Amino acid sequence: MPHIARIQEFFVEGKNQKRSHVLLHITEPTNADEWKRGYFFAIAEIEQADIAMIGHAQRLIDDIESGYYETETDTNGKGAFETTLEFINRRSSHVLHQSGTLHCIVGVIHDTSISLSYHGSPHAYVFFSQQQTIQSIDILSGAAVDENSEHLFSAVIEGTINPGDRIFLGTPHIVDELSIDRIKEIVMSRSLDQSVSHIEQVLKDARKEESFGGIVCDVVEQSAETPSPPSNSAASLQHLIDKQRETTETLSPPLFGQRKKAKEQPTRQHKRRNAIETNHRRHAGEDIIGGSLPQVILVTIGRGVVQTGIMLWKLFRWIAIGISHILIIFFILITNKNNGRAHALRSIKDTWGNIRASINRLSLISKLLFLGVMVLSVTFAGSITYLRIQEHYRQKEIAYQQQVQAIEDKKAAAEARRIYNDDTGAFNLLKEAETLVTTLPKENDTQTKTYEELKGTIENALLTLRNITVVDAHLVADLNATAEGAKASRLIRLNDTLVAFGPDDNRYYVVDKDTGSVVVQSHDSLMKLTSGNTPKENDMMVFLGDNNQVYTYAPTTKAISKTEISFPTESTKIAAPFIYNLRLYVADTVNNQILRHSKTQTGYDKGTPWLTKNDGVDLSDAVSIAIDGDVYVLKKNGGLLKFTSGEPEPFSISGLDPALTNPTDLYTYNDVESIYIVEPTNKRVVRLNKQGTFQAQYTSDAWKEPTGMVVDETKKTIYVLDDNKVYSFAI
Repeated sequence: MPHIARIQEFFVEGKNQKRSHVLLHITEPTNADEWKRGYFFAIAEIEQADIAMIGHAQRLIDDIESGYYETETDTNGKGAFETTLEFINRRSSHVLHQSGTLHCIVGVIHDTSISLSYHGSPHAYVFFSQQQTIQSIDILSGAAVDENSEHLFSAVIEGTINPGDRIFLGTPHIVDELSIDRIKEIVMSRSLDQSVSHIEQVLKDARKEESFGGIVCDVVEQSAETPSPPSNSAASLQHLIDKQRETTETLSPPLFGQRKKAKEQPTRQHKRRNAIETNHRRHAGEDIIGGSLPQVILVTIGRGVVQTGIMLWKLFRWIAIGISHILIIFFILITNKNNGRAHALRSIKDTWGNIRASINRLSLISKLLFLGVMVLSVTFAGSITYLRIQEHYRQKEIAYQQQVQAIEDKKAAAEARRIYNDDTGAFNLLKEAETLVTTLPKENDTQTKTYEELKGTIENALLTLRNITVVDAHLVADLNATAEGAKASRLIRLNDTLVAFGPDDNRYYVVDKDTGSVVVQSHDSLMKLTSGNTPKENDMMVFLGDNNQVYTYAPTTKAISKTEISFPTESTKIAAPFIYNLRLYVADTVNNQILRHSKTQTGYDKGTPWLTKNDGVDLSDAVSIAIDGDVYVLKKNGGLLKFTSGEPEPFSISGLDPALTNPTDLYTYNDVESIYIVEPTNKRVVRLNKQGTFQAQYTSDAWKEPTGMVVDETKKTIYVLDDNKVYSFAI
């Protein structure tokens, strides 16, 4: 069965028509000859343009449309569309030199074929399903367009629309409100009518200064319900209508030299929408006597509007003057300025007396009419007030329903994302829906019930995506039972032993992870131990103390001793040590730098800055670093930075809820697949992949505020230090 194209358009007028003006034009075939050419469409946005530029753009679109339907195929084998654009390029280069910026895309759709060309920065995408995912192709990204060309249209792009595919064409500013991914989701998850309606509603709700316009099209199998090309006999019925066109072209010859004869030109059906009507304007003072009946009616209505405006202005002026006099009198009565209170009272009394006398002099009929006018005035004012109140509540209800619908749409879109295993996208949509739910009013029982239902539904969906695992944590050792007053907060590993320590404790605790036995060692002569790390070789431990002190622990001596080290600048303040390839890396929190120190016979050398670019890098609150070839820096505010070859790399955590708050330790390595973070606030250990995407989070009912962590990924075990207790659990 043959296929046929369907086209739906959307248009939203902006608040600032001078800043952005959109022209949307679609020509629908009406006879057999035109069906051979298909649909013609044009979408244009003119930024910062005057009326002249808008007129040029409208005439340009009209000329292309006329040229396409009326131009014969070129003898060199070129199609009517390409021939028309070549002629337009020769005749319309002056448009490039007009004020304002033109973004335009024009094209034709015939059955499943599409040809288009563009100027400026419009959008053109094709969306299609592939392997249970929705893909998109930027049609214009591969077009070879000469930006310095004096031609409006430098290239023609041709292709085929497959069944199930959808084409989206739109003006540049649409992506300011709807990302291409969001448009793809809307277009591919709804019918054609629902897609354009949804896009148009979102753009209307944005209430932006720019105008928006675009079309969405697809192809379907032709059936009894779809339009079919008319027969040639139907075209003959257009003869009388064509006479008018012939007359017009006699007075104004056609632009194109290769058109068909006028008697063969059918009248086409157009869909045009634009923000400012620029045609058929009358000059000021032009005589309209003897004009057509519609002109006389319009002028009469215009004069009536002007007269009504003048009368209203006089009425408001009289009311304003009266109110000002009343306010002045009240001011004098209150303040008695210049002893004018007595005079003001006499003025009020005289005015009231004059009003009563005037009313008494009226006849009975006049009094009744006056009373009727007063009653009607009060009734009218009351009706206006009532209608405005009703309109206010109606608009409020519409806004409420739109907000509820937006939440439902995001929830449905999140469910669709989960079908395609895009948990991160689903999570982000649910968080947006959750934010919208918090803004829902709860002014009555119905709204409160709706709020509770939506909140519960979204919380349940988020709970599933949070992937929280409550582990059965095994108690390895209790430091409180071994040493009274223990205050250990950090945990590192050396071979089969775990070492717990903290800046507020002058002891460190060696824990056998297999037996749970604890050996207490003192370091009274050393500065406070703030952090530590063990190299992959497991032949030592490195500790940092206050005032940039570095200490090492050797298994042979079983003692901590001070190590020589120096730094490039005197202002250096180091934190978060990590040993990688026998080099010591530390974060300089003052100079926002990562220092790399090579090993010497007595300790470590002066060190060199590892970051080659640190503009805009903030390491002032760095708490931990880890290295797998790239360097990861964990910040106290929950941020996670990534550096590659000494330069910052875009990196962010996605899909994690709730977000990190005051994390304390970070771990990964080049043979470790994931990134692990321990966070006391939400008493959990978080696991991410190395692109920052959330994988899992672990918590235990036994934990209070875990601060230290050791990961043994080989044995799929994590050790956690919490409240001077060491726990282990399997992952």
